[in-house]
Amino acid sequence: MTRWLSLLLFLTACGSDDDMASGGTGGTSGTGGASGGSSGTATMTDGPAFGDTHSGNFWLGPVDYTETQYHNACAPSVKYPAGIRALYGTYIMGLANEVVVQGLKASAGQLCDACVELDANGATVIAHAVTYGQETGPNDIDVSPEAYASLMEGDASHSGTWQLVACPTTEPIQYTFDGREWSNVYFFRVWPRNARLPVTKLEYQLGAGSWSAAELQSDGAWQASGSDFSGGFSVRLTALDGQTLEDRLPGLNTFDPDVGISSSANFE
Repeated sequence: MTRWLSLLLFLTACGSDDDMASGGTGGTSGTGGASGGSSGTATMTDGPAFGDTHSGNFWLGPVDYTETQYHNACAPSVKYPAGIRALYGTYIMGLANEVVVQGLKASAGQLCDACVELDANGATVIAHAVTYGQETGPNDIDVSPEAYASLMEGDASHSGTWQLVACPTTEPIQYTFDGREWSNVYFFRVWPRNARLPVTKLEYQLGAGSWSAAELQSDGAWQASGSDFSGGFSVRLTALDGQTLEDRLPGLNTFDPDVGISSSANFE
């Protein structure tokens, strides 16, 4: 079902962050900003699972937002934005390069920000996939210290099961942009974060023109160039199950790219 949405400015609820610019000025201010997250609390999914259940080792990467040892492959060069960190909480993880779920390849960035249900030792948490890379096995994963503590406390085997699921978020999708070429209004890279289901296509439209497909990059960003985006443009997202969602975004270089723009809805 296609839904036309009015856009709201994505107001983060987590205050300042060393890696983030503060405050955004673009879009229409209102509700719908980031709030809460799943930090420290095991949570069950309320949405459908997809793909197979996998058994593997759960390693303490560590996977963390500050990238103490490894860069998160789904993050921009300035790391995950503070507002997205608040939405996702501290249960985050990394997949192996070899993972393919319903045709979506981790190594191509197609599973960036997907939700994964992790089960071990009678505990269950939902973690966001924020990175991918070389693992000890195709079904082995790396997890954050918080997820590891919830699942692996006192377990020397490190074994568990995982499966992709719909994200149990009640917040809207958040569009954050790559700010490295922000003054170039003929080029953008955007991440549609916090989607309940993986996004399989992003298209854009200028005015009443035709829809054009953006190109997915290996870090999960969708890239487009060659048109003047300074006056605003529309985007259309397609989810893994075929749902579509359309938004009207303000012009490039009129808001903070890291703070981004919030849609007023999400996939069902």
